Amino acid sequence: MSANGGTVGAGAFFRRYAILIIFCALAVVISLVTPKFLSAQNVMNILRQSSIIGLMAIGTTFVIIGGGFDISVGSTLALTAAAVIGMQAHMPWPWAVLAALAVGLLIGLVNGVLAAIVGIVPIIATLGTMTIVRGLTYIYTGGYPIVGESEPFREIGSGRAWIIPYPVIFLVVMVLFWQFVLSRTRTGRYVCSVGGNKEATRLSGVPVDFYHILTFVIGGLTAAMAGVVYASRLNSATPLAGNGYEMDAIASTVIGGTSVSGGEGSIFGTLVGVLMLNIVSNMFNLWGVPVHVQHLVKGVIILLAVGIDSYGRKAERR
Repeated sequence: MSANGGTVGAGAFFRRYAILIIFCALAVVISLVTPKFLSAQNVMNILRQSSIIGLMAIGTTFVIIGGGFDISVGSTLALTAAAVIGMQAHMPWPWAVLAALAVGLLIGLVNGVLAAIVGIVPIIATLGTMTIVRGLTYIYTGGYPIVGESEPFREIGSGRAWIIPYPVIFLVVMVLFWQFVLSRTRTGRYVCSVGGNKEATRLSGVPVDFYHILTFVIGGLTAAMAGVVYASRLNSATPLAGNGYEMDAIASTVIGGTSVSGGEGSIFGTLVGVLMLNIVSNMFNLWGVPVHVQHLVKGVIILLAVGIDSYGRKAERR
């Protein structure tokens, strides 16, 4: 193998597996220095806490791979959580769930149209919808928490199959499904192609605007799913629900290896990113580390992840 080929191979290997290696090493180190970390109760808590951000991050992965950026998913979670609780006063809870998912789809569609058809830069378009949707949540709730009354609905967020919480099972099913869509279907290939080189994809005859919009629709749908799980778990919703969650979803996606330049990423990698962030947060909580220090470390982790991606790409080009 030539020296150049070796560099390319090393760069690709580094980018592909560095996060997984770091994740495994981190888990081992934390388990050694924190005795309670590997207890069954703590592991289940980490997985349950990962489920909501994990669902949001699935959609965020599609958006970023497709060359977009969506910071409205936290507000979407808040509105759909409030909607699924509030609408149960007027319809059976399964219909309320479907209506909340439809709200998420609609928000994603609006974001996609603004970015792909109108031509607004995605981060600016979703900044606008983030503010609008948060405002709608305040209007819908009157600025106060609303509480649910359906016991069957609460099972979605608090029920268990043996010792495994339903939200964890739901997250695993969604990860497997969307990873299959991304890696094994024409839709996934076109989404990657649009994010990698939109103009070349357009010249190949692919309806790039459709697939660009589709990524935002998927983002809105998974944020709504997270909103339903959130509302079910707490049996309530507040206007501030999901505040800042969009940053955790984006961070998990980037840490999981999705390229911020678009065109490349995986749902499995995003799941690793979600778990890594939650493991670090869990460790700090067990140690009693202040929240502001946790934010600082989270920022360092994000920069490290982006740096690994950039360094690996630079090595491949060399």
